[in-house]
Amino acid sequence: MKHKVGKGHFELEMPADWSLVETGEYFEGQVHEDLKSTYSIRNAKGSEMAVLSTGIEYYAHGEPPMTQVHNEIIDFSDKAVNGQSYVFATSKGSTGTSISLAMGKKNQLEVADALPWVFSPSQSSSATFYRVIEDDEQLTGVDPSLTGAARARAYAKTEEYRQLKSIMLSLKEIKKFTAPPLGEASTEAASCVGAQYTYELGNSQLSCDEAKAFLQRLLQERPSTGGVEIIGFGACMLAVEGEPGFCLVDSTGGRFEFSVK
Repeated sequence: MKHKVGKGHFELEMPADWSLVETGEYFEGQVHEDLKSTYSIRNAKGSEMAVLSTGIEYYAHGEPPMTQVHNEIIDFSDKAVNGQSYVFATSKGSTGTSISLAMGKKNQLEVADALPWVFSPSQSSSATFYRVIEDDEQLTGVDPSLTGAARARAYAKTEEYRQLKSIMLSLKEIKKFTAPPLGEASTEAASCVGAQYTYELGNSQLSCDEAKAFLQRLLQERPSTGGVEIIGFGACMLAVEGEPGFCLVDSTGGRFEFSVK
């Protein structure tokens, strides 16, 4: 059964007895209002099999944001877009193991210390698509003594995973969306409010959505002594008590500030 997602810009195909529930939950990186949606994908028993989030900034300007932990590849797909392969990777979280869909050049992904946390179903935006397997979750066809990546690899041989993989790879763009270029001069007010922070755009020459995406990308890195930097992209200092944080934008030479709401 086919479902329209991302406010009608994408299409997803699922088994007829699975369901799609829009949750209304968002995170800072979902900057494109015309695409922004988050869904819980549930199997015939009503158990959540995956979470899909659309409307994320397309990171075509340098390296994509990386996960904060080492990932291990458990499966590649023959399907590829513009030389970028689809890959399924696993990483350990606080409550279980996450299996996520990512993209990249296959020869680079095989040796990467970390993998992109987003993939791009179109040339204008990105998305996240992942399945969290709780530590105490019983998986049909998987030895219960297995843990971590070994457990994920065993799961990747099951029929449930085959269905999940098919669903993830079915996501395709059906309605074009053109995102504004990063660094374009802002036509918005000098300040704005996001889900977690308030922003003073200063002389950054960024729109509110661009400032949110910029900060989100930097926060994917490991902050060191209160700050984080990506060479050639910019740097941010985190907020401290009584003082806002700020970011320096390499592409414009400007700066904006942000404060926890």
